[in-house]
Amino acid sequence: MKLAILFWCYKDPRLCQDRLRLLRRDNPRALIYVLYGGDPAQAPSFRAVLERFVDDFYVFDDPPPSGADDLVSRFRGGVHWKYVFGDLLLAAWHRDRGVHLEWDTVVVVQWDMLVYGPIERVFACLQPDQVLFSGLRPVREVEEHWAWVAPSQRAARATYLEFLAHVRERHGFAADPLCYVAIVTCLSRAFLERFAAIERPELGFLEYRLPIYAQIFGTPICTDHPFRPWWGAIEPYSRWSTLRARPVEISPATILVNLLRRDGARVFHPYWRRAPAGVVGWAAAFGGALRRALTRIEA
Repeated sequence: MKLAILFWCYKDPRLCQDRLRLLRRDNPRALIYVLYGGDPAQAPSFRAVLERFVDDFYVFDDPPPSGADDLVSRFRGGVHWKYVFGDLLLAAWHRDRGVHLEWDTVVVVQWDMLVYGPIERVFACLQPDQVLFSGLRPVREVEEHWAWVAPSQRAARATYLEFLAHVRERHGFAADPLCYVAIVTCLSRAFLERFAAIERPELGFLEYRLPIYAQIFGTPICTDHPFRPWWGAIEPYSRWSTLRARPVEISPATILVNLLRRDGARVFHPYWRRAPAGVVGWAAAFGGALRRALTRIEA
């Protein structure tokens, strides 16, 4: 199985450069592809600082899918359509570029994610043709509280039910619907080939759309893995979590503790600063954060 990295970015080219430098250091022979999903007019500035670290650079410039603005407005105010339809950017990458490149499975690495170690080791759990979705669980376990499907969120709920009606009618879908927290995502070529051709791609939300289509296609799903994100809809918040969608940065202490442990996490999200060099660098970063915290307490 040929694992490749699909680095998905849209802002802060210098931070993206820092992430790619780290990925290339630990993966000198791996194939690294860029999916740039930001403003196409800014793509040249990203390419200029990222291109030397990667094997291909793709710019997504498709217009929003039909009805996207209406669907986004039905979810939550202020959510960009590329967030709700991020999986369609992945499908477009496969359609326009990925189909011509060498890979069997892509590990999607987001611009504000840290990955330490060779990709083959970090994702040794993956078997050929499998997909991986962090935090995968039945929708029914979060249905009352998860904002994308909860009955209290009338617009989002209506979209979810419309999506279910479509896949039941079109594909005979009768399984227990699955969902996930879209932080760690790994997709096989076989899955993306089919997903890129789905009907009504604008319907639904990526965090249930991707796993449900994996169920429909009969795609094998990797469930024995260490990527356990914080499920904000049903779990109490933990500052020691290593993967979370909440916009609160992972602390240097959390990263340091995990890197010191043989069985510790090697993937962290989100982190919005340049990454220190190795364990020594993280120890220094932790010391600095501790000093700042003590200064605030004394003040």
